[in-house]
Amino acid sequence: MAFDALEFAKELIKIPSVSADKSRAAEVARCAKVFADKISSLGFCCELVKTGLHPIIWAKRAAKTPAKIRVVCYGHYDVQPVDPIEKWRNPPFEPIVENGRLCGRGSADNKGPFMCLFGGLMRFLEKNPEAPIDIALMIEGEEEISSPSMPKFIAEHKEELSKYDAILLSDTSSASESQIVITTGLRGVFAFDVKFRGPNSDIHSGMFGGAVKNPIEAMLEVCASLHKEGLVNIDGFYDGVLPVYEWERRDIARYPFGEREIMQSLGVDALVSQGGLKPSEALRLMPTLEFTGIGGGYQGEGNKSVIPSECFCKISVRLVPNQDGRKVYGLVRDAIIKRCPKGVKVEVGEPDGIGDAYCVIPPNREGAPDPYPERLGKIFAAVEECVGKNFENPPIFLREGASIPLLSLLKKETGLDSVMTGLFSPLDNLHAPNESFSLETMRRAINYYEALFERIAK
Repeated sequence: MAFDALEFAKELIKIPSVSADKSRAAEVARCAKVFADKISSLGFCCELVKTGLHPIIWAKRAAKTPAKIRVVCYGHYDVQPVDPIEKWRNPPFEPIVENGRLCGRGSADNKGPFMCLFGGLMRFLEKNPEAPIDIALMIEGEEEISSPSMPKFIAEHKEELSKYDAILLSDTSSASESQIVITTGLRGVFAFDVKFRGPNSDIHSGMFGGAVKNPIEAMLEVCASLHKEGLVNIDGFYDGVLPVYEWERRDIARYPFGEREIMQSLGVDALVSQGGLKPSEALRLMPTLEFTGIGGGYQGEGNKSVIPSECFCKISVRLVPNQDGRKVYGLVRDAIIKRCPKGVKVEVGEPDGIGDAYCVIPPNREGAPDPYPERLGKIFAAVEECVGKNFENPPIFLREGASIPLLSLLKKETGLDSVMTGLFSPLDNLHAPNESFSLETMRRAINYYEALFERIAK
């Protein structure tokens, strides 16, 4: 019986594989086993690799004749938490098809898109069982929590992984069902907490206000100082940033979701300009420093006349190619410490991890390496041809603002570049309630991947 990508996606969505929720660990492991059993039944040599958290699926299919090309297919089976549950129209782990969409947590990130890749691969192998192509499947269960087990796995499989030619994945975004984006770069990321401490306890604001520096006031002064005219106001923050190429500007201009659409979708009446770039350019090509949380003082109903003894903020930094994450963290940390007013002490926490940015420039474009890796170039040529045939329009090649730090680590350790075909769209409610995935995209993407494997195997 032929592999049914939609039905298996539904089966996976039923399993609440929320990696961030420790109480769901058994469900995450069950999802990995269901996935691995299916892969084994389809003729792959499959291993469930144990880690300190959640299993990694490592499966291989070797050609019977010398392989003309070798690719690793990457995906993840873990999903985001479902909160706030009351905003879901349907139970998040009871997949349904509604209005031409597969609905449920994980439908767009990443169970649905990976089923497109895997479904196209299986169609290709069913028709071409003797194809001279080596395939590996690397499917993890911790992508949504920054892949903490993957560095060890990569180190242990470094020699084996290095023998492949490229990584294929579909865990990035596109514009619509008919306009596909091939992602050429992803930002790096790190995050940390900052605590500001003043008096040794909360104090009466009437008795001491104006004489004792308020930690909240100090925190707001420091936070406000970190930006100026839309840019991060820290010397050296932009050192080494990859230049913006004209072909990138042209492809961004082709993307049918510009400034007006962004404002309409978010309900805001203005966007920030950064360094002379359009907002639609900057959100893909520029590094950022964002405040993702803030707290301190009385939070209850009414008023309380106290100056709090301490407060905190949370900061997230996104990196672009050629930035050194550890160096940037040091610059931000030192600026915060230096700018903290007297009378208040500041404690800057260490990031849990620093993921560097990743970039791969397609062939025949400004900034591309010369000579270009032959097999990687052939894959990009095949991608461009097959997208055009299956999605109505030729692809757009864009860097993306989000992050998959694992890809920069794979590049550093194995030399492998990643070819990223975006499949989820702004309509899919990624990481939010009522996540869904277009069945039309799934249909086209399975056809695309079948054609892609056929093309690169020749």
